[in-house]
Amino acid sequence: MRLRRGFALAIALMAIVLIAVMVTGALFAITQETRAGETEILDNKASAYAELAVLRAIGGWNSATCDALTVGAVLLETPPAEPPFESAVYITRLDSALFLVVGEGRITARGISRLRRRVAIAVRTARDANGASTMLPLSEHPWVTLYQI
Repeated sequence: MRLRRGFALAIALMAIVLIAVMVTGALFAITQETRAGETEILDNKASAYAELAVLRAIGGWNSATCDALTVGAVLLETPPAEPPFESAVYITRLDSALFLVVGEGRITARGISRLRRRVAIAVRTARDANGASTMLPLSEHPWVTLYQI
């Protein structure tokens, strides 16, 4: 039997390289999973902020301004920003008593929009006995998330 000098060293080096490749792959997978989780959290925050903007617009409904809109006209409201969140609300008159209120929630970083989500709620106006206008959602689950393609 002949001794093979350095064979153990070659096996040890291959094992170290194999372990390094496995650790690198695991770190890459962890990094990707972390980024996906962060993006999902930001997506939920942007959607929630868009919904909040719509609900604030409905809560502070200006019936005089909205009643003056013609059918198909759009009113743009830009509430004050709450960094890193910004929003815009688009109120579209669909009919004499129907409105579509679309809220856009944006997350910005250094003036650049990182993420943008839109939520829409269809509402109708109703007048009470005193003639005051109130807003009523059209269904139990009134909002819908709008995705851009």
